[in-house]
Amino acid sequence: MLEYKSSYFNMVVPLMRHAIASRCGRDLARVCARGARPIYRDLLAKAPNVGRNNPMEHNIYMAIALFSMQLSSGGRLSVEDFAACAQDMMGLPIMRLMGIGRDFSDPRTLAKYDKTFHEDEQWRLDHLGEIDCSWEYHFDGKHRDGVSYYFTHCPINDFCRANGLLDLLPAMCAIDYPMCRLEHGVWATRSRTPSSTEGGSGNVSLSRECQTAAQEPPRPPSHICTGQACQIRLASNVRNCRFQGPTAAG
Repeated sequence: MLEYKSSYFNMVVPLMRHAIASRCGRDLARVCARGARPIYRDLLAKAPNVGRNNPMEHNIYMAIALFSMQLSSGGRLSVEDFAACAQDMMGLPIMRLMGIGRDFSDPRTLAKYDKTFHEDEQWRLDHLGEIDCSWEYHFDGKHRDGVSYYFTHCPINDFCRANGLLDLLPAMCAIDYPMCRLEHGVWATRSRTPSSTEGGSGNVSLSRECQTAAQEPPRPPSHICTGQACQIRLASNVRNCRFQGPTAAG
């Protein structure tokens, strides 16, 4: 289970409520927000323990806060509208503050993120005996125009599988694209098939079209991020970056 923390809930829910109100109406937004907190608390009790003060913990806390809003709607907020509202939330003017002082076209920013990612993985290794799981990084250094790594384990995926919420997971994966654009970069993914020793399973297929920082994010595919290992690249070359979106075969 995860320790109850209200800060993430208080940060995310008002923003998502605004996005839901704009797209689906104020009444539905009120319903989603009003009943979300007890659901959030209950979902945290069912989540894997990623460790106290895990530098990546904000990802699962914020995801669960958003899931609680969809569940609070009793099905009135459809999976499709949930995904669309999550994208709308990332487009709110206040979210532009995330990009202040961050520029992926600056080698210093890329070096800083590269250092952070390695520190995140070292934190996991240092706390293996205290946690159920964490985001498991692997670095191959194949890309020279950005920072690259791939995951072979994602606690949010574990949580969604255990609690029947896989249909909501693509919306969380798709947030990475606008988030990276806010920081003047491109979140580029290339699918790969993990080996059995990496703890992954399944085949990965289905390439996607070219995307630049100026284009709209792709609509999240229905099978994105369902347990396969995906290679991630933060690219500084935003005009010529191509990527392949990770999807599960069939």
